[in-house]
Amino acid sequence: EREFQRALELNSSSADAYDLYGRLCSALGRQDEAVAMQRRAQELDPMAHRSDYANSLLRAGRYDEALQEAQRAVEFDPHYDRVHATLGWALVRIGKYDDGIRELEKAASLSPTSTSWMAQLGQAFGEAGRLDEAREILRRLSDMSTRGYVSPYHMAYVLTGLGEYDQAMDWLERAYAERAG
Repeated sequence: EREFQRALELNSSSADAYDLYGRLCSALGRQDEAVAMQRRAQELDPMAHRSDYANSLLRAGRYDEALQEAQRAVEFDPHYDRVHATLGWALVRIGKYDDGIRELEKAASLSPTSTSWMAQLGQAFGEAGRLDEAREILRRLSDMSTRGYVSPYHMAYVLTGLGEYDQAMDWLERAYAERAG
């Protein structure tokens, strides 16, 4: 943290320093600081940080604001998978499951090799009560893991959405042991 503060002392217009410092604040549970850092990063370089501000608002539980920022970001760059995922989660969190799932499906279609977006879609299916679709994604991820690496963290996403918390914890412990995301 001291190094981020020093970086900003040396160059107060570094969007990347604000962005990364904001991510650190978020990881430490300091969501208001994260939002402020991400907002500043976006102001300094909106092309490079087009979804981070919306994502910080989402993590801070400020869903309506996250929705507005994510919608703006989608208009700015409709082909960016991450912003569709952020918009999807903002919609899910305000109870618009079908709309949110459509956005998560869009994120997954824009990046078909991303197991992260597929796993988040599975979590949203589970939270929406669409259990068969969530289990199908869990099956697909398991199948993919026989041919390549799938983060245990991604399996935990889907299991959490299904309400299978003990199994999700097992996968999270495995992710921790593997030093996965």
